[in-house]
Amino acid sequence: MKSIRSQLLLWLVPSFVIIAFLAGSSLYLSEKRRLEANLDNELNEFVRIMKLTLKRPSPPFAGPFNMAPEFVSSVKKKLNDDSSGYYMQSWAEDGSTLNKSLSLGDQQIIRPNRINQQLQDSGEYVEYDSKLMSGDEIRVYAFSLQGNPRRATSDVSVAISKKVINQRLANFALELTVGGMFFCILLSAILVLVIRRSLVPIQNLTEQVAKVEAGSLHNRLIEENVPTEITPLVDRLNQLLTRLEQSFLRERQFNSDLAHELQTPLAAIRTTSEVALKWPEQSSFDDYRYIAESTIQLQQTIDSLLTLARIESSGNETLSESVSVFTIVEECLSLHANSIEARGIDIILDVNRAQSLRSDPRLLRIILSNLLSNAADYAPENSEVTIAGDLLLNNQGTSNYQLNSTVLTVVNSAPNLTKGDLVTMFDRLWRKDSSRTGSKHVGLGLSIARTAAKALSLEITADLVEQSTPEQKIKMSLTVVDKKF
Repeated sequence: MKSIRSQLLLWLVPSFVIIAFLAGSSLYLSEKRRLEANLDNELNEFVRIMKLTLKRPSPPFAGPFNMAPEFVSSVKKKLNDDSSGYYMQSWAEDGSTLNKSLSLGDQQIIRPNRINQQLQDSGEYVEYDSKLMSGDEIRVYAFSLQGNPRRATSDVSVAISKKVINQRLANFALELTVGGMFFCILLSAILVLVIRRSLVPIQNLTEQVAKVEAGSLHNRLIEENVPTEITPLVDRLNQLLTRLEQSFLRERQFNSDLAHELQTPLAAIRTTSEVALKWPEQSSFDDYRYIAESTIQLQQTIDSLLTLARIESSGNETLSESVSVFTIVEECLSLHANSIEARGIDIILDVNRAQSLRSDPRLLRIILSNLLSNAADYAPENSEVTIAGDLLLNNQGTSNYQLNSTVLTVVNSAPNLTKGDLVTMFDRLWRKDSSRTGSKHVGLGLSIARTAAKALSLEITADLVEQSTPEQKIKMSLTVVDKKF
């Protein structure tokens, strides 16, 4: 992708050239019209004087077009001067030349045949552009001079050279071209300087971002002297740094908790095994059982971590098929039947057998299994756990879930939980008890469930209900956040 500087120059410099060309063309055409109008006025004034002079009565036997004695001195002088730029020529009705000015010399005013017809149609005059035989451009004013007993009818063309105005226009065009080029170069230079100065905050921001490291995530990008257009970007980057800082803090806390989780069973295994090796005659069955339980706890932690890693790495490889929610719930309940029965948990199942959705059954089973296991193991003994499903049927009689609609809720008593626990309970290796020992849970179940739900475009949320009564409960909701299935 091209840089901002090159893109601005690529768009603005040609724009300047086009604007300068249009402005120069407008000025050129305006000056051309002005000079041609002045030339026409000058020619018309000259013709007017000639007409007044030619319409005077001619003396007897003066000939068909005896004009020399009739002209005033200024008109006569212009027509007799080779360099005056004024020309005159007259023709008889048969097309032969009657007279022409001395300024023409050996040249002739080209008189197209169409002029005769135009003069006959208009009966007055015709103005047109033409050229002398030498190629010089002229402006011609042609009119008919009616005859009388003393003077024959003739066509007269009076012309004025366009050499002067053409030279002025050429000089003016050169001035516009040079001025336009200077204008474009100057504006381009100013544009380069302005863009370079405007991009300084972005360069400073780049340098600040380049200095960000894992140990400096607490620092924030400086928003001082930052253009308004870049301020939202700086805000988003600072928010990103905040999230990264929190993620690194959680990662460090996770590493610390994981080391503690692994250290406890390993220390127990090592201590018990060393005692058994040193005093084998004093070893008992309980020692070996303790080693086995510690090994199982260690294996559960490792298996849960591997499961979490697999779900995170295969989020884009999920299946999509019709899954019966009721069947999955029954399977998960059967897996935890012993724990439910041992703790006297009463399961209230309110899930319609027709409830289904398109999802990955493997990940959905992981989600529901962890939610039900968490509810059955942490709810008070002899309490109730309610599992409810919201069913929306479409015209075909199948489930139709919309965005933000709830698929399943799990509600159980949780008298010891607080609102602060709702924020951290989905963190890895989190458990409510501070000792973190003596439990078959390793604190990864809810984290695994949330990761799997995210892979299925679902979301798990936790809320406390009936907080004002001794029977405070926690409600886990599985909600659609994206129409992926």
